[in-house]
Amino acid sequence: MPRYLFIEIGCKLIFRYSEAMSNHLSPQELLAQLKETGVTQKDIANFLGIPQSAVSNISRGLRRMQHDEYARLSNLLRGSTKPRTLEIPIIGLSGAGQWVEAIEQADNFLTLPSVIGSNELRASFAVEVVGDSMDQIMPEGTFAVVDTGQVDLFSSACYLLMNPEGEATIKRYRSDPARFEPVSSNPEYKPFNVGTTDFRVIGRVVYALRKF
Repeated sequence: MPRYLFIEIGCKLIFRYSEAMSNHLSPQELLAQLKETGVTQKDIANFLGIPQSAVSNISRGLRRMQHDEYARLSNLLRGSTKPRTLEIPIIGLSGAGQWVEAIEQADNFLTLPSVIGSNELRASFAVEVVGDSMDQIMPEGTFAVVDTGQVDLFSSACYLLMNPEGEATIKRYRSDPARFEPVSSNPEYKPFNVGTTDFRVIGRVVYALRKF
């Protein structure tokens, strides 16, 4: 089975942190309870996208658990004894222009832990990134998980866009002035201001998954 590094795009977990901390479990107690339910340190490391040695250091009090790590592991503990899975269709960027039809005809699917999105994740599909226009955060081959329930624009968030010809692209939104920009090591890619290009926001990229 392929192993993936999960990268959360944006700051969706801030409000869940307070809820998780209300349990009054220390990070070490949280890890211990997960262990009792059968979740190994290797499972946790893969789930958080950190080295297994980092999990071991947290359990020994040698590394501080980050707020978002605490929240996600608390959700995992409440969710099940093992990470449950959520299966979403993968469509190519060339097919994202007609994404409804592409989803219905998809024969490839991406399996990811459902707890990463909790009940807020309304992801309709994933797209495989091609090219180098976003290579600093999403290199070619990355799977971008798109939440079609999020179309409002927030600065620094990434979105899947579609033009009238049905061509799709991923870009990062910036405000003042309102624009979409590449995040690329290739200087040939240029940002464009909102209003100068005809496009539709399909959804927000909430996770990027890279094989390792």
